[in-house]
Amino acid sequence: MTGRRLLVAIHDVTPAHAGELARIYALLKELGIARYALLVVPDWHGLWPLERHPGFVDDLLARQAAGAEIFLHGYRHDEAGYRRSPLERLKIAGRTAQSAEFFVIPPAVAIRRLDLGLALCYRLGLEPVGFIPPAWLHGPGLLAALAQRGLGVTEGFARITDVARGTHRFAPALSFSTARRWRSRLTAGIGRLRPLVEARRPLVRVAIHPPDIAEPVVAAALRAVLKRLVGEREPTAYRSALDLDA
Repeated sequence: MTGRRLLVAIHDVTPAHAGELARIYALLKELGIARYALLVVPDWHGLWPLERHPGFVDDLLARQAAGAEIFLHGYRHDEAGYRRSPLERLKIAGRTAQSAEFFVIPPAVAIRRLDLGLALCYRLGLEPVGFIPPAWLHGPGLLAALAQRGLGVTEGFARITDVARGTHRFAPALSFSTARRWRSRLTAGIGRLRPLVEARRPLVRVAIHPPDIAEPVVAAALRAVLKRLVGEREPTAYRSALDLDA
């Protein structure tokens, strides 16, 4: 095994996606990938508060104890109650349908949701190492707020960030889209090529969303990509990728 590393993150971890998540966990276990991050949504769309699903939380706690990194991933992961301004629509055109929660809400609301999410996680025994906004989009002031709360890691689509140092590591996310059939086929094809294109890159990052495992063409590409990558790279954690464990 070379010094090249693989960073795997499972997005949208919520009881609403329990079935798909179980299939993703099974795939990772089959491929021997034991190091991964779980991006947890405290109250998916305002309908799935974690505290009402103790069995799901117990599973998260067991995975955390086994080495999975926990991230807070928004609070509701939707834009309910807010409308995008024309400028916001322009800035995020084509990037997400209705998931830019921390981009469209006012900064004060963002801070309140951040604190509510953290409080809930701590109360349940979850220990987030960082915060990743839904759709990798956020408004002003977030990095300072994360630093004040001791959250060391965040990321955008193209890079991961050491919050305390303000430094970044370039690692574009390899992700898929299941929004339309043509997009599923396109991103599946691109995904299969990415390990070849990025063969010399020290760190390759894969973002898995629950619908990926349910769309056959994407699920097949995801399996092929992970199988190839894990044969060439060592699965790692965000903190290790940023050398925060050194």
